[in-house]
Amino acid sequence: MMAQGGQRAHGLDRRSVVVGAVACCAAAGTAWAGPEDMLPQKGDRLVLGDGAKAGQPVTLDGLPVGGELVEAVAVDPQGVKREGSRFSKIILVRVAPDQIPEDQRAHTVDGVVAVSGVCTHQGCTITGWNHDSRRLSCFCHHSEFLPAEGGRVAKGPARKRLPVLPLARGEGGTLMVAGAFIGKPGPGPA
Repeated sequence: MMAQGGQRAHGLDRRSVVVGAVACCAAAGTAWAGPEDMLPQKGDRLVLGDGAKAGQPVTLDGLPVGGELVEAVAVDPQGVKREGSRFSKIILVRVAPDQIPEDQRAHTVDGVVAVSGVCTHQGCTITGWNHDSRRLSCFCHHSEFLPAEGGRVAKGPARKRLPVLPLARGEGGTLMVAGAFIGKPGPGPA
């Protein structure tokens, strides 16, 4: 039923209904996201993400220089694992502290570097680590990254560096998150 001036009698026109529906959907999506869907936050502790020791705290003693790549998960102070988003994947490697450029040392603990585990090229999971060349690699398209140099791309096709997760030392040599990822996790432009 049309009122004077072409407006609907009860104030509902097609545009209002569509805008309202979009707003409701957006609000509902936000309401469903919980702490497990968030990226790592300052104050979270790191635990092992896979293997027989999954869920145990990551400690400096458990990360020898020259050791393997370690997948970690951030756990908030209430004990909720932040693994609801694939962009919260964390890769830890440990190199000799003197191999880390001075401008990157503030984000590391005793040579331990944390970076996003998602390749910035097309979003594949980073799975390779060569300690001799100090490079992480993505086997999807063979991009290589230098975690000790702020996640810098060493070999493309990726053009964007891996985001770095600042670390802090917790009680008993455990590793804690000292701040948000530096850079946006996931694939994207250079």
